[in-house]
Amino acid sequence: MTDYIGIDGSKQSLELWDGTHEEEVPNERGLATLKKLLKKRYGTNWNKGGFIYEPTGPYSNELREFAAEHEVQVYEVNPKKSANFAKVLGNRSKTDAIDAKMLYSFHLLLKESEFSIPEMDERAEQLGAYLGSYEMIQKTRTMLANHVHSLEEKSGVTRKLKESLEKELKYLDAIEEQLEKEMEAVAEDHEETREDLHNLLSVNGIGVISAMSLLYLFRTYPGANRNEITALAGLDPGRRQSGSSLNGGRKISRAGDPMLRKVLYLACMNCIQHNECIRTFYKHLVSDHHKKPNVALVACMRKLLLIAHHLYVTKSKYRTLEHDANPCLSS
Repeated sequence: MTDYIGIDGSKQSLELWDGTHEEEVPNERGLATLKKLLKKRYGTNWNKGGFIYEPTGPYSNELREFAAEHEVQVYEVNPKKSANFAKVLGNRSKTDAIDAKMLYSFHLLLKESEFSIPEMDERAEQLGAYLGSYEMIQKTRTMLANHVHSLEEKSGVTRKLKESLEKELKYLDAIEEQLEKEMEAVAEDHEETREDLHNLLSVNGIGVISAMSLLYLFRTYPGANRNEITALAGLDPGRRQSGSSLNGGRKISRAGDPMLRKVLYLACMNCIQHNECIRTFYKHLVSDHHKKPNVALVACMRKLLLIAHHLYVTKSKYRTLEHDANPCLSS
């Protein structure tokens, strides 16, 4: 393998750098523009090189599908590794072009054996499509609900207008419920995903949407370890520092899918009420280690994620380890 291309993806475009040329192509369905560019530059061997990119949720899906269809070798850089590598390179600015060049330079640390053609998981793709639609409907319903609430404080609002908006809210509620049922049906229709779903739902505090989001993450990145899964969820700790000034201490990176962090947050709030393990861990951090509640909550989100990942990997249901004196206090 001689040609490497660092690719930084965003919602609208892909930024490319191959060590010599910088290009930008639309992040479109099928990536026809990218294929045309590669053929023009590399000829008949256009698909013999290697793509290096971060798995940025929906923004990298088209690239993964493209690589799988055309048998292009790829290396998906864990966001935590790329962030640390950028620091080593001394990158003080962050733009798509700079990130593409940083990802290209990452090939110096890799062996050819670490590149592979991605495999597409049809079930994961189906779940991803449903989750994306569910998120869009949920956001629309929340915006409309807030708008209806604000109208109650305004004069001149007719009864007809209010009834019309409330009718639309009920319609969105119905769509949201229907999508949840259809998602569950997709998972139940396949033996392996059915078992995985039931294992995740065996955790007190994890509901259908949380389980579906976790299942989608685990199936999309089947070879990820604990640290990589934490980074993909954006729950890995990061430090923002310039010179001798430390800005805000250590915070989570917030990389990856924000929808996943949202459902983990809601699941964790539920777990603190109904899951003895997470509740014990939360109280331990707040009372014994004097952590702020929001810091303890993030730690609980990370713990819940890793518990769920363990259940997925081991194909087992949730059990409290009663033989351990303090099973919930370990990290």
